[in-house]
Order: sequence, then C-alpha cells, then structure tokens
Amino acid sequence: MNEHNTFHVATSDGQAALPFYFRLTSLVRLPAKRGKGVRNQATLYHDDAELTVNWTSAFVDTRLKRGCYVALRGARRGPKDGGLNIDRLERIDKPLAALNPFQTVPTTWFSDRDAIQRAIQLWERLDRPLQHLFNAVMWDGGRFLRFLTGPATTADYPWIPGQNLRHTVQVAERAIGLTKGTARTSVPIVIAAAFFHDAGKADDFRIADRGYVLSERGEWIGHQHTILEWLAVARAQVIVPERTYIQLIHALIAFRGSAANQRSLEAMILSTANRLDEEARSQLITSALRHN
Repeated sequence: MNEHNTFHVATSDGQAALPFYFRLTSLVRLPAKRGKGVRNQATLYHDDAELTVNWTSAFVDTRLKRGCYVALRGARRGPKDGGLNIDRLERIDKPLAALNPFQTVPTTWFSDRDAIQRAIQLWERLDRPLQHLFNAVMWDGGRFLRFLTGPATTADYPWIPGQNLRHTVQVAERAIGLTKGTARTSVPIVIAAAFFHDAGKADDFRIADRGYVLSERGEWIGHQHTILEWLAVARAQVIVPERTYIQLIHALIAFRGSAANQRSLEAMILSTANRLDEEARSQLITSALRHN
C-alpha cells in the first residue's frame, strides 16, 4: 500500500492504514432510532481494504450511488465487529489523478484478477496527465463497469464478460513490446492509446435475447467517435499538455488508417498490436470451433 495514498485509524491493536478513496459497492438505508434521521450502512472496496462502514445522517444523501468513488470522513475507530463507525461518506465528484481505478474493481464486478492486475500495472506506466485524463473519462462508475465487463464484438457471449478489457490489456502489452528498439517513441502515449482505442465500446452494445447487439449509439455513432467525444469532455476537466493530447488523438485516429498524411510511430505500433491480437483471437475461436 502506498503510504502517500493512505490515512491511519486508531484500533485496539494500534493503528490501521486505510486508503483515502474507495468505490461504493452497496448501500443500505434504514430509519434511525425513534425515526429521527437515517441509519446508513455501506460496503466499500479497494484492493488494500474492503470495509463495511456505518453512520447516521439527518437526511438521505441521494448523491451516493453504487459504483461511485467515496472518501471516509470522521473515522473515529478501527474496524470492529465487521464495521467502522464514521461521521459521513463523501462522494468524490472531481476526477483525481492519483487514484488507480483498477485498484477499486471488486471481484463481483470482474473476477479475472490477472487481467485487473495487468491493467493496474499498465495504468501505473502512464504519465500523470494521461492518468488524470483516463480517470476523467472513466470516472462515472457505470461507464467504467461497462468498459470492464463489455464485449469486444456482438459475437462474444454474455456469460463470459470482459472480452473488451482483455483485448485492451493484450493490445497494450503487445504494443509495449513493439516499442523496444524504436527511437523517440512515447510508451505512455502507446499505452493510453491502447486503453482508449476500443473504450467507446462500453456504450456500443446492449444485451438482447440472442446475446449482444448494437445499441443505438453503437449503430449510429460507433466507438471510434464516442471515445473522441468522451476525451473532449474529459480534457475540459483536467490539465493535459497540448502536444500530449494531439499525439494521443492522432494515434487513435491514424492507427485505423484515417489520417490524411503520415502516421506516427505510436499509431503504427498500436495498429500492429491491435491486428496481432485480433488475429490471435480469431485463431483461438477457430481452434475452439474445430474441437467442438
């Protein structure tokens, strides 16, 4: 646990180090004693600590939603009997740069912990502006969940979620390998472009009786344009150097062959890594069909 991202709470055994920020995974509200106020109990997740917290409030805080980021306020004592008493739970609306979002993915959201750990390590290799930009794009819990669990294509099975994230991680890792021996290549740009290249697919699909089908946005707009829209909105919330932003957007546009002029090394590397992973995925599917 990074000590700069934690705080300490006194316990009967000394002190417990807890992360500053958590993801809210469940929330129960009941009337307080004698009907005065609201008794709240929430479960919070971070890889370094999973907590149940209790507090009483005068009113229902409608801003607290499952999947949002929260911070503890007024934690007075350490975990006891499965819970921690706090003054309140504060929703964090402003995207933070220092929070690795993949460390706040509960197993109920995504059970493939190997893919999550690899994503954690990839995010750590981004420079701070790109970390902040990624967090701004994925700050909404619902969008991030769809990014984690959504399909790569309509051919994917709903009972095997997360194929788009697995593809994203594999493309990023292949792309990093392709940067070795190349001069003047930005590894953070390559990783960020890999993270974003299919991120718009989070809103491309919906589940129907026959499996995944295209959503209205997926049919009329498509993930290639959706991610550019999300990035433009996110950039207004965070500070990203102009050159970094241009390099990223160019890579996302040019790797598909959509650039008017030359392609950057980062765009070519992303294009190759994406093609290699799609070919490997196709071979696996063909092999599985032959064995069946």
